[in-house]
Amino acid sequence: MGSLSLIFPLAWRNLWRNRRRSLLTMLAIFVAVYSMVTMGAFMRAWSRAAVVETINNLTGHGQIHAPGYLDDPNVDHRISHLPSGVAEILTRPPVSHFARRVRVPAMIRTERESAPVELLGIEPEREQGLSFIPHAVVDGHYFVSADERGILLGEQLAKRLQTRLGRRLVLMSQGADGGIEERGLRIVGIFSSQPDIEKYSVFITLPQAQALLQIGDDFSELVYRLADEQDSGVTAARLAQQAGELEVRAWDELQPFTKALMEMSEGSIWIWILVSFALVSFGLINTLLVAVFERMREFGLLQALGMKPRWLLLQLLIESGLMLGLATLSGLLAGMATVQGFDDGLYLGVGASYFGAAQVVYPRLDWTELRLIGISVMLMGLLASLYPAFKAARQVPVEVLARATN
Repeated sequence: MGSLSLIFPLAWRNLWRNRRRSLLTMLAIFVAVYSMVTMGAFMRAWSRAAVVETINNLTGHGQIHAPGYLDDPNVDHRISHLPSGVAEILTRPPVSHFARRVRVPAMIRTERESAPVELLGIEPEREQGLSFIPHAVVDGHYFVSADERGILLGEQLAKRLQTRLGRRLVLMSQGADGGIEERGLRIVGIFSSQPDIEKYSVFITLPQAQALLQIGDDFSELVYRLADEQDSGVTAARLAQQAGELEVRAWDELQPFTKALMEMSEGSIWIWILVSFALVSFGLINTLLVAVFERMREFGLLQALGMKPRWLLLQLLIESGLMLGLATLSGLLAGMATVQGFDDGLYLGVGASYFGAAQVVYPRLDWTELRLIGISVMLMGLLASLYPAFKAARQVPVEVLARATN
């Protein structure tokens, strides 16, 4: 302990003998740690926002369809009834919401324009808490009852059709008998959402859709939402066991692009962390090697005066540890402060919608990741310091002093 109490102050003073070199090395470590913390938080927030947006935008955590519907989504592929086992699972946790929908191709026509759309017949009350629809109406109102004869249009579709709230239009789609069915409806609400949904999706109530298509109580799909997203795979598997011929898909199977985006984001985070580790390690080795070669005479004198090689090794490791500790702690604190500064969200702009993400993301700190970054940088840095430290400790004092004299 007496030797350690002597070595520690010596290591601290030696750290600042070449102040510029030490500060530059610490700056590099600081930037690496800071970028790991902030990039991890913002990339994870972006991918998480894409997942939440996908789940809110009609997908849910999973869906049930009739055989063949996903390959050919028309009125011929519909569900007449649910097996009792499926109905029982849907009424219990972790399922928090579920609703039936009619979802078929259609054509919409106003007095000026016409356009192909995707018609969705929804259960107004059950969509509360299941999708974005009840909260997306920016002009007019959401459906007040399941029997309301009205239609919801996206802002971009209304602009394309040159129509507005309160106007009438004609909705046409293929009925159960193969003929074209049509119905006049009044626009009761204009909604705002992702560009693709605004341009191509229209909503009416489920009973109105069933009456238009003449399919009785049949429906195209059942969408459910869970209390915990982590249960999506297990719940889909349980439903599939009870579904018979019906097809059950979790959200990541229905939206592979979003799943790939999330995996790419996680992969990018870890790649950057590994690159940062490599840069920190090589930078530290280079700095310490230069310092060792410059201080060979000092090390030779210390050993000639009686300092054991292991204490010299410990001194250099303490110098590295102090440098790493100060830079790592500063990087962690600065990164945490930056992420906390965006606690109210970071606005990404309208363009984020084209990548499936929300316009506002909410970065959050992952405390497990913070601990991992801090511990890993310290360990990697100390391991990188071993080679220069061993090189200095293994020098023979007489040879070092002889070279220094010559």
